[in-house]
Amino acid sequence: MQPKRRSCTKTFKAQIIQECAQPDASIAGVAQIHGLNANLVH
Repeated sequence: MQPKRRSCTKTFKAQIIQECAQPDASIAGVAQIHGLNANLVH
């Protein structure tokens, strides 16, 4: 049995982008807060 792929809503993706756009935010930090790998956010 293969693991199920995670699917994210457009709203969630927009929230991540908005958080990454903040002046003092790091992509790795935002990804870690949401339990994502930084490569997925890039």
